[in-house]
Amino acid sequence: MIFKNIYILVVAGGWSNERQVSLLSGKNVFQCLKKNNYNVKFLNLDKKNINSIFKSKPDLIFNALHGEFGEDGTLSHLAKKNNIPITHSNDLTSALCFNKRMLKYYLKSKLNILSPKEINLDSNSKFPIISKPNWGGSSRGISFINDLKSLKKIKFRDEILIEEVVVGKELTVTVIKDNQKIKALGVTEIEFNSHHYDYKAKYTKGKSKHYLPARISNNQYKFLINISKKIFSICKCRSLARLDFILSKKNKKIYFLELNTHPGLTKISLAPEQAAFKNLKYLNLLEKIIASSL
Repeated sequence: MIFKNIYILVVAGGWSNERQVSLLSGKNVFQCLKKNNYNVKFLNLDKKNINSIFKSKPDLIFNALHGEFGEDGTLSHLAKKNNIPITHSNDLTSALCFNKRMLKYYLKSKLNILSPKEINLDSNSKFPIISKPNWGGSSRGISFINDLKSLKKIKFRDEILIEEVVVGKELTVTVIKDNQKIKALGVTEIEFNSHHYDYKAKYTKGKSKHYLPARISNNQYKFLINISKKIFSICKCRSLARLDFILSKKNKKIYFLELNTHPGLTKISLAPEQAAFKNLKYLNLLEKIIASSL
C-alpha cells in the first residue's frame, strides 16, 4: 500500500475517563501497523505534550482518543489549523455527535427518528428513568432514578441527559466509508448480565455476549442497516462510526440511542468484530480508515 511511505502518528490516552480504553485502542492500532511495516509512532497524550503532535509533523494523525479532546472535535480542529490530515470525522461532525441531546434533535428534524423521551420535572413518567452524561461514552456515569423524590434531587444541567428507560434488545451497527461508498458492516445484538450495558460489560472479556447477525427479523435488520447509513451520511461522518439502538420489548419499535464517531479498536471491540464478519481483517479496516482520511 502507498500509505507505508507516509509517517502516521497514533494519538491515544488523553485525560478523559475513557483514557484506559483509548490506550488499548491506540496500542492495538500501533502494533498492527508497525507489524505490517508502516512508518508509525505512538503518542501517549497528556496536557503537557499536545504541541509535540504538530512539532513532529506527521503526514497523518490516527486519532485513537475517546472522550474529551479527541472525540469532541478539538483535536480535529487543531489538525485542520495545522494542515495535517486526521482520521475519523471532522471537527463539526464530531462536536455534533458528541452531544447526545443535540444529535437527537438534529436527527429528529432530518429523519423523524425515534429515540427515548427526555424527562423533566413536569414529565408524567414511569420509573425507573435513566440519568447519563450528555457527552462521553463507555457507559460511564450512568445511574437509574427510581422515584420522584430522587428525581427532584437531580440538578437539571446541559451536561446531564435524563430519559425514559426503554427495555429490550441492545443493537449496534458499524458503518465505514470505503472508496467514497458508505457501507454498514452488520447488526450485532449484545446480551449482558448487568443492569445495563456498562463499562465492565463492554471491556471485560466474557461479561457480554455478541450475536452477529442479531437475532431479529429480516425487516428489522434491513431497517437498521439502511437507517445507520442514512444517519452516517446526514451527519457527514467519515472513516467509521458505530450507532447504537434498542429494540423495545414492549412495542417492538426501534429507538436510536447514540452515534460514536470514534468507536473502540481494542481486541474485543465491536467494530473490528463486525469487520471480521465481513471478512475484513483488522489491518484492512485500519487501511480503509487511513484511505478515507487522506
